[in-house]
Amino acid sequence: MAIFWTIKAFAPSMIESNHGHLVTIASLAGSSGCPGLADYCASKHAAVGLHESLALELAAQGATGINTTLVQPHWVDTGLIKGVNPGRAVVLKPQDVADGVMHGVLTNKRVLFLPSFVALTPFLKSLMPVDAWLWFAKCSGSFSAMDQFVGRQL
Repeated sequence: MAIFWTIKAFAPSMIESNHGHLVTIASLAGSSGCPGLADYCASKHAAVGLHESLALELAAQGATGINTTLVQPHWVDTGLIKGVNPGRAVVLKPQDVADGVMHGVLTNKRVLFLPSFVALTPFLKSLMPVDAWLWFAKCSGSFSAMDQFVGRQL
């Protein structure tokens, strides 16, 4: 809900001045599910859908001075992923994500996957039959990534 309310607060003045940059930090989980993360993936799919719809609405309104960047990082080394088994996946440092976001904003990149090669995930998923995608997910370690998940302890 925070993304929605933030957009509601800032977008009207951006539209009025036809100037600004909206950045949505989602996750690769916004394009591909993961066992044990249904609730998280659902919220990230919602963020991706909201961002894509908003970008289209701005384009349809002719708001050419408002840029949008959708950021979809893979695993980021924060307390949120404590206990996750990333398998062969790259675990990003928070500073690497921040640097990537800044570069994406400064270059007006519309979609930013971090690391960049994970952009193949939604592409491959869209081409593969469901059973092939399930096999790929299992072989990549997705089925067991959350087995020892602890997460951030408050």
